[in-house]
Amino acid sequence: MKESQKLVRSCCEGVSYLEDIKDNLPKETELTNISNVFKALSDATRVKILYALLEYEVCVGEMVNILDLPQSHVSHQLKVLRKYGIVDFKKDKKMSFYYIKDNYIKELLSILLNEKRSKND
Repeated sequence: MKESQKLVRSCCEGVSYLEDIKDNLPKETELTNISNVFKALSDATRVKILYALLEYEVCVGEMVNILDLPQSHVSHQLKVLRKYGIVDFKKDKKMSFYYIKDNYIKELLSILLNEKRSKND
């Protein structure tokens, strides 16, 4: 956290902002969606898949070549990402082309990668 950002103190023995804090907490459905994003990001292979999908729609066969993993493993990871609502696919003839559903996922991945790269410089 940047030093310039001042946090407000809340304490049960002094000034309490309990109601404000409770009012600002995400709703249960929002918490579930946020948790699902972090579950999806908890596996390195899934993260790699997502970075491959940042600017491309990719079929399973191509993803197998990118990751150098068995097709069954790649398909399983894509199924998990679909379950969490992170990716979807479009059918074109017999091929399924996967893509990231929401721009906020792309933004999050870009931020994380840029932060990591700037710290390594």
